[in-house]
Amino acid sequence: MSDRSNDLRQYIKYDDHVASPRRRTELNDRMNNADVAHDKISKGTPLTMIIDAYHQPPQMIDMEKVQKDKYTLMISPFRYDQLYPNHEPRPINDGHYIDRWNKNYVRMPCSPCYTLGKNRQPIWTMISNQLANLRKKCDNKIATVEDLKTTIEFCTGHHYDMYCLETLINKVYTNSERIHFMSIVLSNICSLALNVDRICSRSPPLLRIGTTHSVTMSQLQAASLLACAFFCLFPYRSNNEQNDEYENFQDPNFNQLYRYGPPQKIEKLKCILHYFRRITNKIPNGVITFKRYSLPDNSYPNWSSSIARLCDMHLTTGKKIEDVKYTLQVDFANKYIGGGVLGSGCVQEEIRFTICPEMLVSLLLCEKMEINECIFLIGCERYSTYKGYANSFQFDGNYEDKTLKDNWGQKWCHLVAMDAFCFRDPIVQYDMKYVKRELIKAYTSFYPQTMKFERANMFGIATGNWGCGAFNGDRQLKAIIQLMAASEAGRPLIYAAYLDKNLVKSFFEVYEYLLKQQATVRDLYRYLERYSTENNQRSLFEYILKTSISSLKS
Repeated sequence: MSDRSNDLRQYIKYDDHVASPRRRTELNDRMNNADVAHDKISKGTPLTMIIDAYHQPPQMIDMEKVQKDKYTLMISPFRYDQLYPNHEPRPINDGHYIDRWNKNYVRMPCSPCYTLGKNRQPIWTMISNQLANLRKKCDNKIATVEDLKTTIEFCTGHHYDMYCLETLINKVYTNSERIHFMSIVLSNICSLALNVDRICSRSPPLLRIGTTHSVTMSQLQAASLLACAFFCLFPYRSNNEQNDEYENFQDPNFNQLYRYGPPQKIEKLKCILHYFRRITNKIPNGVITFKRYSLPDNSYPNWSSSIARLCDMHLTTGKKIEDVKYTLQVDFANKYIGGGVLGSGCVQEEIRFTICPEMLVSLLLCEKMEINECIFLIGCERYSTYKGYANSFQFDGNYEDKTLKDNWGQKWCHLVAMDAFCFRDPIVQYDMKYVKRELIKAYTSFYPQTMKFERANMFGIATGNWGCGAFNGDRQLKAIIQLMAASEAGRPLIYAAYLDKNLVKSFFEVYEYLLKQQATVRDLYRYLERYSTENNQRSLFEYILKTSISSLKS
């Protein structure tokens, strides 16, 4: 099995081969009770004080002025004006498709270079005919799930197990829901895919390892790309035809999600098809950006000598990360972004991508992340509510996202994907080699990117128990690491430990103790160094509370 397959199997956190039944049961019990009234507690700096300090969307430099080597715009330069909220971004090149068929760009299904046989017949011609025929059946209200399955298999040249998709449409949907999807929604998905060459008038670049680069597109362009993924059209990306060129990339096509699997796969499909239903009613006219950031070696902090003071911090048990608005929200990511979202995985990252399907475009664009890299997803809209977690996850209806927009037309929703290390042996995580790895990853993700508008990009960070599920991270250690990284980056921290009262209380006790001693990042680093070398029977928090800062210097 390839490294990529192993990484993804590790990340499908609560499948039988990864997490113990006891661990799954404990987690599900806690999350199933999420909607039951409980004593919500908050500690530290008031949340409103952190949020209100940055009450305006971040100010972006005008699109005309962006560095061409750092940004790819798939739209013509655009400026959002609140007085004209219905103004739509237009595709670059006036909708005239410019193809790039090489390893640095997405190989588009509409490319004239995507050919078949000795005669090199463009495959797109055949795909277009099939999609047009299916759309005609939809419009005439005679399309069946078998027609949909036949279309996908003809367009891809592969036979797929589509149990979950067929079950949802034929058995789970009511009669009216099925008719609406098969006649109206599916017709619109066909149109979005058929017009991908006009809507996405250039091939998006791939965001490869070691680069700092952004791809900005309209929500309509994202919808068109996702429609192609719905029909599994992206060439050479699925496991049954993948080549070495894409061994470090996710498969963005939906065929894995359609396959037989646990009930949560059908619930994820409900969310994604609800997204297509929503944009059938009204195509959104916003802008989204996918940014890969690689922290240069010369920007690594010197943790052992840093005199940065501890940042402001708010701790809460009453909020999930996605509910803490106007912050940099942390995605507990796999290094292959999206993790098991198109498979059986259904925890924090997968759920977030499912309720915000525009984030799935990152699977198409982004190569796996290295230690000093993270990926920002900016402006993606939320479409669904949900309840439960992991095995108990369920689609719970529509969500109206009323988040403010910045001057680019991006919703003020900034998500950063940062991958924790997976510890097969949990004891090794206290080794300073691994501590430094997690510090660099967190700092890379928290580091403010746009120095010209530095103040506007210093809004708070919403995080929680990063890497503490099946990746076996110690919650106390990860809490201290994230506090250090946020403090070094100069940004306030909002620690959303959902329903975890014990952690909130104990972490705040340690935080108060450190503040009273005027602790710096350097002091916390010394605590971790000492803790890693001593044979401690105490927890990290207990060790800090029993050890004065002055004793660290001896």
